[in-house]
Amino acid sequence: MYKKIAKWSLSIILIATVTACGNSQETKEQDRLTYSFRNETIALKKHVAEIVEEAKALKYQDAMNKLALLSATRNLNSEQKYAVESLTRQLRYDLEEKIFTEQGSTGEKDE
Repeated sequence: MYKKIAKWSLSIILIATVTACGNSQETKEQDRLTYSFRNETIALKKHVAEIVEEAKALKYQDAMNKLALLSATRNLNSEQKYAVESLTRQLRYDLEEKIFTEQGSTGEKDE
């Protein structure tokens, strides 16, 4: 019984820590993406802003799909490629954390 309580407490602390760290990292990656497209057309800057808004709204899959499409249809410079790859990696990580958290909260039994 105590082992289960300790395990759950440690899990909650770990998730809270990762979430707190992840939010600042995600914001950094979003800012990097926006900054890397600062000299582009208004339409492209608007498209990037939409991607950032989707990321903020936790629409990970939509944001990653738009980043992939952006990467595939535009000739990006090295700064832009890095920003796209970094945000994609961060969104993938956040999506995995969300799935992990949801699986943990469904009450799956310990083995």
